[in-house]
Amino acid sequence: MYKLPLLFSLLITLTINAKTENHSEFNNSSLEFIALEIDQFELEDSLFSNLADTILNVEDIQVVELEEDVELGFDTTQYLPENFNALAGKNDIDWSKVELIELEEEVELDFDTKDYLPENFNPYQGLDCKKNVVESLY
Repeated sequence: MYKLPLLFSLLITLTINAKTENHSEFNNSSLEFIALEIDQFELEDSLFSNLADTILNVEDIQVVELEEDVELGFDTTQYLPENFNALAGKNDIDWSKVELIELEEEVELDFDTKDYLPENFNPYQGLDCKKNVVESLY
């Protein structure tokens, strides 16, 4: 009767040892990663630890924009019309003649909002309006 539990415990013990021995390469790479992370944290701490007491003015910040060349691997002029100028007409727009149109979108909710408001809810309560009427400013 005691032989069966002893056999199962021995089997489980052997499988646990087998699993830990197979992952030794993973453990080494994990330790290397953790060491690199610790080095990074120490470097950041040494670089930025003195900045807590420093007062920084916005005027002192210099913005550097890096222009990177994009290489597509083919000649784009083959796919454009002759005498193509991407900047042609850029400054020819008269913005005083352009009419801006604001599209009003109707929002449809899939539920009744009254179910989620308190009883006798009045959104205009507390406003200095006569008879709870709000005039549109549009």
